[in-house]
Amino acid sequence: MQRFGRKIDAREEDVFSELLHFLLRKNNRMLSHDEIVEITGVSPDLLNKWVKLGKLKSTIFPNLGAPCERCGRITQEKLCVSCSASIVTTLKQEEKNLAWFNQIQRKGGKAIYHYKE
Repeated sequence: MQRFGRKIDAREEDVFSELLHFLLRKNNRMLSHDEIVEITGVSPDLLNKWVKLGKLKSTIFPNLGAPCERCGRITQEKLCVSCSASIVTTLKQEEKNLAWFNQIQRKGGKAIYHYKE
């Protein structure tokens, strides 16, 4: 098992360069986030940082991702699909609530219509 970045004096860019060289080998491009951490010994935080900064792109390494900023699930975007959908649903509901509130305000505070979701 190969270990990267274990030297005390190793700089982050040196570790990145060594990791990138390792990943660019044809048989290593399909490794997942967890496999890369296990095989290379690179810290998950450092790997996440490089993915978020765009130094390791999903177009070259399709199984590589970083944690969702909301739930922590590994994704290739800032937010996973589930969290994105949840936020969109919440925003749509807020829009409906605001429209209903504005309608009541225009009627002088008297609700003529029943609110339905």
